[in-house]
Amino acid sequence: MKRVITTATMALILAACTSAEEGGSDSPPQPPRLDTDIEKPQLAFADHVLGSYFASDVPMRPTVCIATTYGREEIALEQGWERELMTRYPSLAPFSRCALLDGEWQDTKTGVPALVFSLHSFTCVTAASCSGMGEYKFGQTSSPISRYQLEWGGKRWVFTREDQVLDPE
Repeated sequence: MKRVITTATMALILAACTSAEEGGSDSPPQPPRLDTDIEKPQLAFADHVLGSYFASDVPMRPTVCIATTYGREEIALEQGWERELMTRYPSLAPFSRCALLDGEWQDTKTGVPALVFSLHSFTCVTAASCSGMGEYKFGQTSSPISRYQLEWGGKRWVFTREDQVLDPE
């Protein structure tokens, strides 16, 4: 009998601890920032571009993927980076779910047009100064290409979107 009471008491204590932790905050826990690692400027760049999009008030978002451009072909980001971004942005789909079919970006599961963020021409002139270009593609259309400058600010990457906008055509 004593053992049953002890087990029941322990179960109540554990339940109380769990409830106290879960009830302590109304907001869900935030994933860690991805712009605080000087060794991962390209991941910080991807996070910055996606963060701007997901912070906007877009109703009925399409399937969203992110890629880097290799030559004229979009390829997936490093698998670990894609996972980190999908943890931060639950609406982000793996790049394998977006495909260029008949000249149009589509969600391979649903067949509807997909939105693909494409990052390219990423380079670092020093460990603390990088630049890259980004655009998005939806169905058969592309946005103008924007150039971004990244500078290490001591604790995180700081982004400047260049006024110069390049037309992809």
